[in-house]
Amino acid sequence: MGWFKYWLDSLADISERRVEEYGARYVAFGVFSTVNYLIPMYMWSEWHANDVSVYVVRIVAIVLSFILAVSDSWNDSFKKYRPLFWHFTVMFCLPFLVTFMLLFDGFTLYWIVNINIAVLFGIILLDFGSFTVVYSVGVLLGIFVSYLLGHMVDAELPKYLMYPYFYMMIFVLGILIIFARDLSKKYDIRMKAMRILAASITHEIRTPLSTISLILHGLDLDDMPEEKREKQIAKRDMALREVNCVFNIIDATLTKLAFNGNKYLDHEELSAEDCIRGAIEEYPFFQGDRSLVHIKVVKDFHFSASKNLFAHVIFNLIQNALYQIKAERKGQIFITIDRTKKRAFISVKDTAAGIKPEDINDIFKPFFTSKNEGTGVGLYFCKTALRSMDANIYCKSVYGKYAEFTIRFDQAW
Repeated sequence: MGWFKYWLDSLADISERRVEEYGARYVAFGVFSTVNYLIPMYMWSEWHANDVSVYVVRIVAIVLSFILAVSDSWNDSFKKYRPLFWHFTVMFCLPFLVTFMLLFDGFTLYWIVNINIAVLFGIILLDFGSFTVVYSVGVLLGIFVSYLLGHMVDAELPKYLMYPYFYMMIFVLGILIIFARDLSKKYDIRMKAMRILAASITHEIRTPLSTISLILHGLDLDDMPEEKREKQIAKRDMALREVNCVFNIIDATLTKLAFNGNKYLDHEELSAEDCIRGAIEEYPFFQGDRSLVHIKVVKDFHFSASKNLFAHVIFNLIQNALYQIKAERKGQIFITIDRTKKRAFISVKDTAAGIKPEDINDIFKPFFTSKNEGTGVGLYFCKTALRSMDANIYCKSVYGKYAEFTIRFDQAW
C-alpha cells in the first residue's frame, strides 16, 4: 500500500497546485451537479428501464457530487485530497458520463448537444492543462467502459448529424482557443513583476540603512560622562534593533517572493520546539508585541526541513496574526506543538477577527488578499514552502472569534 499512497499523494500535490492557481468551485459545482443528476431520475426510468449500468453511472455521479458539495466539513486529514477529488468528480460527471451516454444511446442529437455543453462547462471550471488531462481521461474511460459493456456495437453517427456535430465541436474549440485563459502564465508574469519591483525597492532601502547602521556602530561615546553615556548607548542599541527589524522584514518579503517550491533545498533534522522558540526569538517584534505570543508544548517532535525557510513560514503567520490583532485592537496568539499516534502538528491561533466564510477557500491562492496594502503571496508562500518539506497547512476559523492555522507533518518522529 506504500506505493499507492505515494502515487495518490503525488497526484494530490499536482491537483492542489493547479487549483491554487486557477481556483475550484467545490461546493457550487457539487450542489449543481447533485441537483442536475438527482431531480430528472424519473426521466431515466422510462428511457433506460432495462439497463442497470446507466443507473449505476448516474448514481455514482450523484454520490460524488454530494460528497464534493459538503467538502468544507471534511476532516483536515482528508482536505489535502480535495483538489484531486474535485478533478476526479469533474472528470466523471462531465466527459466520462456524457461520452458513456453518447455511445449508449447511439449518437442521438440530445447527447451530441450535451457533450458540447460539457466541454464548455469544463472550459469555465478548469485551467487549460487540467482541462486537457481531465477531459482526455474522461473520454477515453467512457469509451473503454462502453466497450466492456457492449454499448459500442451499434454506435454510429447518423449522416444527417455529422454537419451540426462537427460545427458545434469547431465552435466549442474556437471558444477554448480564444477565451480560455491559462492563469498560471498570468501568475508568473505578476510574480516576476513583483520580484523586480521588490529587488529595486530593497536596493534603495538597504543602502541608507547600511549607512545608518555603520554610523551607529562607529559612534564614539567613550568621552561622555558615565550617566549620559549609558543613556546614549541605550538609544543607539534601540536604533540598531529598529534597523535590524527592517532588514529582517525585507529578508522575509524577498524570501516569500523568491521561493519557487524547490524541494531540493538543504534539509536538516529539526526540533519543532527549537524551531518555534528560535523563530520567536528572531522575529522583529515591535515594542510590546512579544507579550501577545504564548507557546504551549504538549509533545515535541522532529522533522526534516530547511530551518531558514521554516522560520520564514512562522514569521508570516505571526505577521498576519499581529496585523489582525492590531486592526481589531484585541486578541492573543497561541502557538501549540503536539504529536499523536496519527499526526504531528504546529498550530498558530489568533483570537482577533477570524476570517470571513466566503474567503476561507481562497486564502492560500496567489495574490488573494483581504488587506488594502497586502500582496496576497504570504499564505501562498507558506503552503508552497511547507509542501517542499512534506508538510501542509490548513485553516479553521470562526468569524469574529479566531483563526487557526495548523501545520501538519506527514513525516515526523
